[in-house]
Amino acid sequence: MTTKHSILIVDDHPITQSGLRLLFSRHDKYEIVEALDRGATASAFVQSQPVDIVILDLNMPDVRGVNVLAEIVGSRDMTVIILTGESQFQEIDYALKLGARGVVSKADPPDEIIAACEAALAGDVYVSPQMREGLSRLAEAPVALSSRQMAILHYLAQGESNKEISYRLSIAQPTVSFHIAELRRKLDVSNNRKIVERAQELNLL
Repeated sequence: MTTKHSILIVDDHPITQSGLRLLFSRHDKYEIVEALDRGATASAFVQSQPVDIVILDLNMPDVRGVNVLAEIVGSRDMTVIILTGESQFQEIDYALKLGARGVVSKADPPDEIIAACEAALAGDVYVSPQMREGLSRLAEAPVALSSRQMAILHYLAQGESNKEISYRLSIAQPTVSFHIAELRRKLDVSNNRKIVERAQELNLL
């Protein structure tokens, strides 16, 4: 018997949820375990019931999709694929920097979602041709950060303390401090206050 890959959908559009259920029902190796219409509940769900893939819309009604992404991938090694109608490519680029394993437009053919899942499970990052064209117009960041470092930077930019970041990402405070030291080193700044400023200059935020 083939082991099914479990999928969580985080999207507030019923038509999208129904379309994804129909799409994945045609592929025996995938199984949708839940569909959430609020982003704020996604992190708690994957903590209580780990899944293989999260399909996430960037445009959620209650919280920015990148906030959901940062909380999920910053705390665990999780495969998240962005499926969105978003046309702001800077936000999509930011999602990739945070650690999304695939980005697909809602205007893409349905098979692009399957291609993204296949690639992500194989350890690759998948960008659909339509998304690749839009992203190609953006300048590449000169500094490479890990998903966890990007998540910590994301919350530093929101003014959160080490303790708050530790709680959000379910990691120890010394681990947060270690990564902040790495951010100082990689961004070549002398103190924590300059981390966000320098990251903005480098288009990391």
